[in-house]
Amino acid sequence: MGELGELLRQAREQKGLSLEDIQAATYIKRRYLEALEAEEWGQLPHPTVGRGFLANYAAVLDLDVNYVLGLYDQRVPQPVRDSGATLTEQGILFKSISMKPPPRVSPDLLIGLAMVLILVGIVGGTILLYGESLLPKDKGASVISALPTADMAFILPTPTPAPTETPTPTVTPTPMYYTGVSVELVITDESWVQVLVDGAKTFEGILKPGDRKHWNGERQVAVRVGNAGGVEAIVNGESMGILGQRGQVLDRVYEKVEDATLLALTPTATTPISQ
Repeated sequence: MGELGELLRQAREQKGLSLEDIQAATYIKRRYLEALEAEEWGQLPHPTVGRGFLANYAAVLDLDVNYVLGLYDQRVPQPVRDSGATLTEQGILFKSISMKPPPRVSPDLLIGLAMVLILVGIVGGTILLYGESLLPKDKGASVISALPTADMAFILPTPTPAPTETPTPTVTPTPMYYTGVSVELVITDESWVQVLVDGAKTFEGILKPGDRKHWNGERQVAVRVGNAGGVEAIVNGESMGILGQRGQVLDRVYEKVEDATLLALTPTATTPISQ
């Protein structure tokens, strides 16, 4: 056992905690806790995930998280990320959302209206110019010839007017415009979930299959799940899919941006969700 693993074990035993106690507090599986204390880094799902496990473990033991992570970084090289990576130093994945609202009137609609106005103008102008020539020249003779004579007269039954159907009004759905960050979680497998809205914890608990939970934030919604393979995220009406692997502890932060050009930039590091 190395210096880092020994530090974790001693701190845990000084607090009188077992690995089961740590697992219940952090939702990190016992085998990963044992791998951290034994410094068996190959047993961890991923170097970045292992770093997140270690940060949570150190926080429960009231250790200096930055010092513990420094020891981890000396032993486990972190994967190199390119300039377009979206993971922070704490392993949090950011999903930036453009808040620029779509135009209320599309260019195609404007072109269609213009064509209708042009057509109406052409028809109206034609009627004004050539209206008299389109009418019959001897209107009086036409009216007289249409009247029946005595020999032609006969009684017609009074027709019963057909019932007029009242058209059913068509309801046009109101488009959804998002002014903040809307996150809905759809649970397909039991998972512990913690949610922070604009920096304040609003939910923490176990969600069952079939549960659907929804949160709205002005600037940011941060989510931590204990079973990423059983949680689907829907952000501002768009499905992000299943968040990760079954049994994986995962953080996601969905943040509002005013300028769509910022979507190509790497977000700055933020503080991970605290227990």
